[in-house]
Amino acid sequence: MINHWRFGTCSLVAVILLLPRIPCAGSLTLGLISSSPIEASRRFSPLASYLAAQMQSEGIGAGTVVAANSIEAMSSLLRQSKADIYIGGFFPTMAVSRLSGSKLLLRRWKDGSSDYKSVIFTRKDSRIAILEHLGGKVIAFDEPFSSSGYFVPKVELLRIAFLVLPDQSVVGPVKSDEVRYVFSRGETNTIYMVANGEVAAGAVDDQKYHALAKNLNGLKILHETQSFPRQIVSHRADFPVKLLTKIKNVLLNMPRTEEGRKVLREFDNTTKFDEIPAPVHDLMMGLKKYVEAEIKPPSL
Repeated sequence: MINHWRFGTCSLVAVILLLPRIPCAGSLTLGLISSSPIEASRRFSPLASYLAAQMQSEGIGAGTVVAANSIEAMSSLLRQSKADIYIGGFFPTMAVSRLSGSKLLLRRWKDGSSDYKSVIFTRKDSRIAILEHLGGKVIAFDEPFSSSGYFVPKVELLRIAFLVLPDQSVVGPVKSDEVRYVFSRGETNTIYMVANGEVAAGAVDDQKYHALAKNLNGLKILHETQSFPRQIVSHRADFPVKLLTKIKNVLLNMPRTEEGRKVLREFDNTTKFDEIPAPVHDLMMGLKKYVEAEIKPPSL
């Protein structure tokens, strides 16, 4: 079922998957942001179903997955209590929290790791050797809600004092103090745009780069960022404390049972959930001003 909401001047689309329901019971809704909402929702459905089953004693009879296509859309869903839990990347979690008041809960591990890095890369035959050489050039980013493929590498360029601007919004040649960007709408697309010379450089996460670029000998890494969390679990601000405590305990203890481990594997090869360490909170505080510059205030 597809529901449409309005947020400001943007049309927001959410895809909802309803899982087995117990009559007269409440539901628990997991939220995500994706440009492929149906596919992404299906990946989340095993976890939603598992959590609902574990929460039956608390009156939860169904697991629901709602997929939004933007940070603003996810924020709207949380504010309206149409999503209870949001699981997303490092940057969109910070932005959604700023717009909706959502609170951080846990960190999600995927493929055996809690963190990863972003790499900015170019062709080996390029004269670009350091980030400063990107002045006057165009770079490919992934999507506007990507941590590794947009926000983190953009911050690295901003810290050099470049103006980092969308290429479509500026008329005329790129100035030497500018770096313009286009969205590739996919990490594979980013890599091939660089390899084919369509853009001067690109940015993806380090694991994806090494997996996809291993057969492309014509690329080189210009810069590797510091590590940051792959994904964060957060919740709407007014979510009941009793239910939240139960959900947190269920997530933390999933690796201890065979059923829990099976659901973790089905949930996009999740390894586990754990507490968010203090250095992650410190990192978020250091990036706060960059997040503020990215987001739009919610409509009243």
